[in-house]
Amino acid sequence: MGRSASPNQINAAARLAIWRNRSDVQLTERIMGAWYIVGDPDRRFDYDYWLLTNPSSVEQYPPIDHGAATQDVPEPEVPPAIPEVPAAAVAAPPRRVMGPLPPERVSGNPTRQLREAEPEPPATPGPTGGPTPPSEAPVAAAPRFDPEQLSWWEETLGREERIGSGHGLLRLLVVLGLVAGVLGSMLVLVAAPAPVALVPIGLCGVGLVLVNRLWPYAATRRAVAQRVFGVGGGALANGWSRFRKENIAKGVIGERRTALALESLLRIPGTRIFHGLRFPGSTVADIDHAVVNGDRVLFIDSKFWKPGEYRWLDADKLGYVRGRRIDRRDIHMDHVQRHPLTAKAAAEVGCHVLIHPNDEGAITFTAGALISPTGIPATGVQDGIEMIGRWLLQGQKCGLVDRYVMARMIALLK
Repeated sequence: MGRSASPNQINAAARLAIWRNRSDVQLTERIMGAWYIVGDPDRRFDYDYWLLTNPSSVEQYPPIDHGAATQDVPEPEVPPAIPEVPAAAVAAPPRRVMGPLPPERVSGNPTRQLREAEPEPPATPGPTGGPTPPSEAPVAAAPRFDPEQLSWWEETLGREERIGSGHGLLRLLVVLGLVAGVLGSMLVLVAAPAPVALVPIGLCGVGLVLVNRLWPYAATRRAVAQRVFGVGGGALANGWSRFRKENIAKGVIGERRTALALESLLRIPGTRIFHGLRFPGSTVADIDHAVVNGDRVLFIDSKFWKPGEYRWLDADKLGYVRGRRIDRRDIHMDHVQRHPLTAKAAAEVGCHVLIHPNDEGAITFTAGALISPTGIPATGVQDGIEMIGRWLLQGQKCGLVDRYVMARMIALLK
């Protein structure tokens, strides 16, 4: 299986392999062990990240965490002659707090890992009784995404999902009728050659072309029953020859974080999520995510950048403010918003940029420079999911699963 295989493909391949090797107990246990790792999204992400560290051929997964292992080993008894050290003075060994996401590498120091930290203790006064000096104050941690803080979270109660009609049978009957007209006219032309018989053939041919162009195919009900298509970061993980492994790791982490946050939008009936779509006009680049609901489609670009202040500079340029200096970074979502392949995917199409901090700190934006000149907003995760959910709920066909829109989006998958 490839790195971009979907969970359904992995489950089907695992079941088939177990059935074929059911007589070999040891091989079946190995298949079950591999399935246990790659069959779960969180464990699969841990495994993919471990592969980015270039493990040796003799090293086995999962890697041993020496810091966590020492905590489970009981400490030896202290002889009576040695004074006991108070328990509060003993420094606990480093241990990563298990959270919904695996550890990521921090830019600038590949050996250091960013761990999910516990909540910061309340601020304590300084030596003179005043506030803590700025140099000693801890860096403000980035706010975590909390779905329960979304203002539209309760508005989704009571809504029902509707599956749109595809008119597939009617389309098939029309096509068969036009084909029968062409064949019938050809038989008449063979039996009694006459120029008049060419007219029905031409009309039926024009009808077939019009039906194919103006009456597109609709996705099947079995296809629209699936709510998530693709794997977050799966398309980027296949670009080993184009990018450095460190940049790939950062991109995969950003897309996986966005994928987890986008799952909160599934609370809105009729929402479908796509990961890893073809970028229009390119065989290499891809669109990270897309959210579909009714006649609205939103394409999303995930970024895993340094914490700090950002602002839009142009329609395709986002700036990172560093004092008097501004670093320009390319954003190609304006091309996605204007290209016919994506602009005509639905009645209303939009784009959004979600930025995750890759270190301790928060992502902020310059006042008045949150939205690009072409109307593309760039936000953090919490504000971004708030805006996206509100935009989907305001659609006239919210809750409807349009099978024609779904067919066009499925065709864009890599």
